[in-house]
Amino acid sequence: MNRKSGYRYRFRRAWAFPRDVESFLRRLLISPSLHVACGSSKIGDVRLDLFTRADVMGDMFHLPFRDESFASVLTDPPWWMAYHLRPRFAAELARVLRPEGRLVLNAPWSLRLKGILELVEVFWSPAPTWRNCPIVQIYKKV
Repeated sequence: MNRKSGYRYRFRRAWAFPRDVESFLRRLLISPSLHVACGSSKIGDVRLDLFTRADVMGDMFHLPFRDESFASVLTDPPWWMAYHLRPRFAAELARVLRPEGRLVLNAPWSLRLKGILELVEVFWSPAPTWRNCPIVQIYKKV
């Protein structure tokens, strides 16, 4: 039993990508890069999270950056994000992304901002039985 939580399981304060996934994602980023909802991951020139110690503590729906500040944005948002919030989230990510910039999304759902973000590539990996399948989508700001 865990002494701090009282639960049988060991909990971590924040999630991070496995090393091989971090290495893959790092290769997709272009500087200057922003990692939104970074958790304890060290990927990105600027890391933003609401709950963990990051470069910037902030809300993913109100990014504290100027328009078109980053050449690439990486995000692994909460997969349970409500459907009605996803367009607002996508618009905020697109706002801070430079024209022709790259958005890297790790989520089981896709983004649709017609005329703003264009899906250019998708990577996926089989997952162990009954687990979520990692899907990394690459968008270009048009």
